[in-house]
Amino acid sequence: MAITTLAQRKLIETLSKTKTSKAIAEQLGISIWTVRKWRQKQARNEPALSKMGRPKTGALSTYPLKLRKAIKRIRKKNEGWGVASILDELVTKKGYTYDQLPSASSVSRYLKSQGLITRLYEPHGESPKPKVTKAKSPHDLWEVDAQGAVAVKGLNYIAQINMKDSCSLKYCMSFPIQVRHARHQPSKIHYYWAFRLAFEESGLPKQIQLDKDSVFYENTSKSPYPSRIHLWLTGLGIKVNFINLPPPLKQAKVERSHQTMDKQTLQGQSFSCWKKLFQKSNYRRQRLNHALPCRSLGGRPPLKVYPQAIHSDRPFEVRYEYELFDLKKVDNLLNKYIWYRKISKDKTFSIGGQVYYIKKAKPLSQVKIRYSKRTRLFIVRNVKELLLAKITPKGLSKEEIIAYASKDLVSMKNKIKKSRDFPLKT
Repeated sequence: MAITTLAQRKLIETLSKTKTSKAIAEQLGISIWTVRKWRQKQARNEPALSKMGRPKTGALSTYPLKLRKAIKRIRKKNEGWGVASILDELVTKKGYTYDQLPSASSVSRYLKSQGLITRLYEPHGESPKPKVTKAKSPHDLWEVDAQGAVAVKGLNYIAQINMKDSCSLKYCMSFPIQVRHARHQPSKIHYYWAFRLAFEESGLPKQIQLDKDSVFYENTSKSPYPSRIHLWLTGLGIKVNFINLPPPLKQAKVERSHQTMDKQTLQGQSFSCWKKLFQKSNYRRQRLNHALPCRSLGGRPPLKVYPQAIHSDRPFEVRYEYELFDLKKVDNLLNKYIWYRKISKDKTFSIGGQVYYIKKAKPLSQVKIRYSKRTRLFIVRNVKELLLAKITPKGLSKEEIIAYASKDLVSMKNKIKKSRDFPLKT
C-alpha cells in the first residue's frame, strides 16, 4: 500500500484547484486512486494528517459495563478501600476470577477518572544531605538529646536536655526541664536556652547531631521544611545533622550521659526548688569534666585528656547573638530544598507552620515549591512547571528565628540563672 507524505497531501489540495486527478497523479508519481481519496477527504473538510493509533477511550472501556459499575459501587460503599480490597471483593463476593479482572493500575485510573480517588501522591522532596564528618577534635560534633521525664521529689517531673562532645566526651550541658507529666517532653524554647547556656560556656561547635523528634524535624512530611531551631543553628554557623538510625546506635554517647547525669543529680534526691537542681546539675557536670574518671578515656577526666575542650574558640554571648546571626546562611540552606504540598479546597497550602493563599492554584492539586536566596521568595509551580506565584515567606526574619527581641535575651538569661522556680514553663 502506497503511503503519502503530509507534503504530498498538501500539494494535492493546492493542485486540485487547477488540475485533474490524472494530471496530479502523473506530476506526483502516485496512483490516481490515492489522489481521488485525498480529494474526497478534503471535500469533506477532513484533516490532511491522519490520527494514528486506537481511538481515545476512557479507562476500562474494553471491560463490560456491568464490571465497571460493580467497581464503582464497591468503592462508593467503602470509601477507605484501596484497589486491592476492591479486586478481592469482586473475586470473593461477586464470582469473578483474577484473570477476568483488569490490573490494579487500570482500576486506579478508572476510579480517578470517576472522581473517586482524590488523594495525591506526595513525592519526596529534596533536602541537603550533609556529610557527617567524624569528630577528630573537641567540638567538631556535639550529640544532643533529651532524657525521658522522671519523677523527682519536690519538683514533680524533670526531663534533662543533655549535650556531649563526641570527641572529648565533655559534658557540655545538662539542663533540667520541669514538665507536667511523665510523657511530656521539652519544647522548642527549652532547647533554645539549653543551647544558649552551653554555647556561652563552651563556645559554638562545628556540628550538632539530633534525632528526628518533631521539635527539630517535620517528621510527618515527605518533604520536610527545616524547623526554626534548625534555621537558628544554621544562622549561627553550626551544621545540623540528623541521625538515620535509632538513637541508642547513633547517639550512643549522649544516651549514656542520660544514665550518668540521672545518677549524679536525680536518683534518690529531693529538691526544694528548681534552682537547687540546676545548681547541682552544673556542679556535678563540672566534676565529671574536671575530676571524675572516665572509663572510655582510660580512667581520666575529659578535660585532663583534652584540655583544649574547655572552649571551642568560637565565642558566643547572648548579648551579641543578633550580631553573630547570619541570615545569608539560612538563605543558602533553604535554597537547597524542594518541597511538595497539596492545595486545599480554599487554594491554600501550609509550609513551615505558615499558611499561604495562591489565587491561580487549582484546588486539590499539587504544587512544587523552591526558595530563591537572591529574592528571598518562595517560587511556586504546578506539576507542569508553570509558575503560579512568588510569595514572601513568613517567619524568616532574624527576630522571628531567634524568637526574642535583642533586649529580652539578656533579661531572660539573667532570669534563668537567678530564678528559684523554673522560668520557662509552657
